[in-house]
Amino acid sequence: MTPSCFHCGLSVPDGGRWRGTLLGEIRDFCCAGCRAVAQAIADSGLEDYYRLRTELAPAPAPEAADQNRIYDRPEIQAAFARDVGALREASLFLEGVRCPACLWLNEERLRALPGVAEAAASYAGQAVRVRWDPARIALSEILAAVERIGYRARPIDPRHRGGMDAEARRRDASRLVFAGVIGMMVMNLALASYLVGGPGADGRLPLWEIFGRWCALVAAAMLLAYPGQDFFAGAWRDLRLFRAGMDVPVALGLAAAWAGSAWATLRGSGAVYYDAIGMLVFFVLLARAFETRARLRAAAALDRYAVIRPATARRLEAGEGASESEVAAADLVPGDRIRVGPGEVLPADGVLLEEAVLDEAVLTGEPWPRRRSAGEPVAAGSGVCDRPALIRVTATEAASTLGEIRRLLERGLAGRPRFVELADRLAARLVIVVLLCAAATAAWHLVRDPSTALSATVAVLIVTCPCALALATPVALAITAGRFATIGVLSARAGGLERLASADTAVFDKTGTLTMAAPALEAVETHGALDRKSALRVACALEAGSAHPAARALLASAVEPPGPALDREEIPGQGIAATVDGARWWIGSPEFAAGPAAMPASLGDGLARARGQGRLTALLTDRAGRAALFTLTEELRPGAQEIVAALRRDGVTRAVILSGDAPAPVGRLGELLGFDEARGAMRVEDKLAWIRARSRSGAGVLFVGDGLNDAPTLAAAGTSVSFAEAPQLSKLASDFLILGRDLACLAAARRIARRSRRVLAQNLSWALAYNLLAIPLAAAGFVPPWAAALGMSVSSLGVVANALRLARPAAGERINASNGSRA
Repeated sequence: MTPSCFHCGLSVPDGGRWRGTLLGEIRDFCCAGCRAVAQAIADSGLEDYYRLRTELAPAPAPEAADQNRIYDRPEIQAAFARDVGALREASLFLEGVRCPACLWLNEERLRALPGVAEAAASYAGQAVRVRWDPARIALSEILAAVERIGYRARPIDPRHRGGMDAEARRRDASRLVFAGVIGMMVMNLALASYLVGGPGADGRLPLWEIFGRWCALVAAAMLLAYPGQDFFAGAWRDLRLFRAGMDVPVALGLAAAWAGSAWATLRGSGAVYYDAIGMLVFFVLLARAFETRARLRAAAALDRYAVIRPATARRLEAGEGASESEVAAADLVPGDRIRVGPGEVLPADGVLLEEAVLDEAVLTGEPWPRRRSAGEPVAAGSGVCDRPALIRVTATEAASTLGEIRRLLERGLAGRPRFVELADRLAARLVIVVLLCAAATAAWHLVRDPSTALSATVAVLIVTCPCALALATPVALAITAGRFATIGVLSARAGGLERLASADTAVFDKTGTLTMAAPALEAVETHGALDRKSALRVACALEAGSAHPAARALLASAVEPPGPALDREEIPGQGIAATVDGARWWIGSPEFAAGPAAMPASLGDGLARARGQGRLTALLTDRAGRAALFTLTEELRPGAQEIVAALRRDGVTRAVILSGDAPAPVGRLGELLGFDEARGAMRVEDKLAWIRARSRSGAGVLFVGDGLNDAPTLAAAGTSVSFAEAPQLSKLASDFLILGRDLACLAAARRIARRSRRVLAQNLSWALAYNLLAIPLAAAGFVPPWAAALGMSVSSLGVVANALRLARPAAGERINASNGSRA
């Protein structure tokens, strides 16, 4: 017989050239690569891998050191890694993983590397999250270390995710079909025994039943060896880490049931529990298959924002003729001009230099392309339709809107809300309680009636449902994340879900939130030795770099490039002061810009008229008597007229506007939209004081804002919502981001959050009530093992099925992206 390779299982060529000593014996290998991998594993002190593995390892891939070194470039790492203090963190997809022992091996190997601070593997995702010190070890060295033990690690991208999804579904389907077919055979044998079996007058079993028991013994062993192996692998990992996981009682119950049944089969007398094994394996695998699909939906939500942007871009060279050259997308810098052809994806954020039609579905969820005018900002990840787009780059790949959204979504999916922490604590404690109850049950029945000890102990081990507790929250949260994505809302903090559902006070900023963030310049009135052109030039110099909506409107109206502004000072919520052409200028609210000087009479009438019409105004002054009044028009944001009524229908009792704009237009807008209260002339500290006072009184405050000056208020509110186009600081302070322009999705998100919270409470209540009832009944001997298996399986399926209801949109949870209306 031809020997097989100890590492990968392939045939060993004649002559056996490659041999080595592992686990105290001489082993044969098919090639030098397998022998080198095995030696590397042994040298790392990880020989236990060969004892733990359930499948043979893959043949080693040749090292690609040169290819790995590209991942050491900072601009490449910016797409998938992030800084955590002095460390860097990235998620790596592992190719060649075939069983839990493979992940254990990779995890332990990476932890042993100098410079690696943390390595945590995920079997569901076939990935490992690594934190390392770039000053001590390069990422290419980490990838090479994985390759030396026979695997391949690469930064996660959607192509790998697609392969992972397909493999997870194939694996679940194959094990579930196997468990169903073999389990059905076991159940048929058990049913026949229940109906017409049993010992005869002489106390002996009939021959057909003995034969059936032996067949069931083999079938149950097959169930435990193939589809049931996950329970034992999970239990072993938990025990090795001194952790009470939900697989421990399941594995102990299955092992005890099979061992006791095997002993009864060998003796030819006594009860057997093969039917309980078949039912438990099949139904728990069915529940986990549903759970896996739900988690993959959450991963798909992440991949929606993980589009692989083009590796290259066509940059237009300076000068006449504007010749094109192809450059790496990572080498683009602000100020570069690029041309993107139809059907291609924007490689970086920028500003359109001419009109274009863009598909922004990846960012906003809107299915229809939008026509964008010259001067409008556009984001990386948008697709170009119709004709080529000419763009001036404004942000590098690392600082792009899409990259920021991806990082915020990863933070949200990785977070652990209170529901999950509660369920994890309860599940871990329940496992300990189950093990103690099982030991007490065995001792009690051995004293009173030894013949019932095995049945009662097995029932206690498998009737309880840590599975239901462990699945009660992750499935619902994963589906909720997917539902948020379908309506164009990104959950940036996991804990925000509960606070969004319970908020009873909704607070909105005005400009850029209830109105569009880009007002248009309507009129310019000047005073003194200042004309319109000079006023715009000075105003644009002061506003350059500001994220305020009025600043964007002024900059969009510039007739010439703004000059430099020196000693620039910005007072949030009030305005900007700076020196332009040797003179000190102020721009902002009339109260701020006028300062100690009186408002010029010629501009006072215009200011009163503009405020009477609800217009947004900005005043520019210097202390030499020159001044200009800029009047801007505002357009209501889509969904603003219906948002107050929609939130009231879902339990919000008070709606308020807090704005830095003049009180009169703020009050008129509040009255128009149905707000209970509308306050103007509010500085940042005024907004903070108002929100903190409401929070201290017990109100749950939801704040919606978009400006840089809103960041402190967003952070202070119970839960906060901003927009994808908001400044980075505002996005980092927010719990949720609206990816499109429509406020209607906010009401839909709140309804989803409330329904999700209700489902989570139902699942936790059911899992706790079931376990509190089932454990005493099983310990008393009233629940046979087959009923215990059925009860546990039905309980697990119940919480998963209840969570899956969230995938179907309820009334008010669907947004028509073409017009922003609720359906």
